[in-house]
Amino acid sequence: MSNLKKIFFCLIFLISYIFTCNCQTTNAINIPIERKFDTKEGFSGKWNMQTIVTSSNCPYILTGTTTESNLEIQSTSIQKEGVNFLRAMWKGGKWANSTGTIKLLSDKEAISERVTSFKTNDRNNWKSILIDHLKLTEDNTIHSESIVRQYKNGKFIGEYKTFSILTKSE
Repeated sequence: MSNLKKIFFCLIFLISYIFTCNCQTTNAINIPIERKFDTKEGFSGKWNMQTIVTSSNCPYILTGTTTESNLEIQSTSIQKEGVNFLRAMWKGGKWANSTGTIKLLSDKEAISERVTSFKTNDRNNWKSILIDHLKLTEDNTIHSESIVRQYKNGKFIGEYKTFSILTKSE
């Protein structure tokens, strides 16, 4: 039994040595310093939006379907924990206009989450939850990739992805 205790003690010692005295180096995680971004020339303004469905498992939305809509982005005083936000208003098709905020990740990249809806004459209630990833390009356009979760009368019916190109309308 004493041999078993010696082996156990040696294993504990070896494991603690490995975790505390290991001299290997590792790369540190780089945490960027949060800063305010100037958006007057970037995301702000009125945009024309051309969208194509890139993939779909939603029975009512076909891959390749295209739509046109408008987006207006304005400065806002909303700021939380050093993160800048912009106010956005989407208009397009039969869907109700939706408003939301765009969270700036950098001076060239942002994300948003929004909900939009419409009702049909046969009293169906449609809702979509959209998550958008926007990237401002060098030629002053925005490329947006979106995930859309579609609901009909409160029941989830599918999800689809879109790609949009936004050009300034002013």
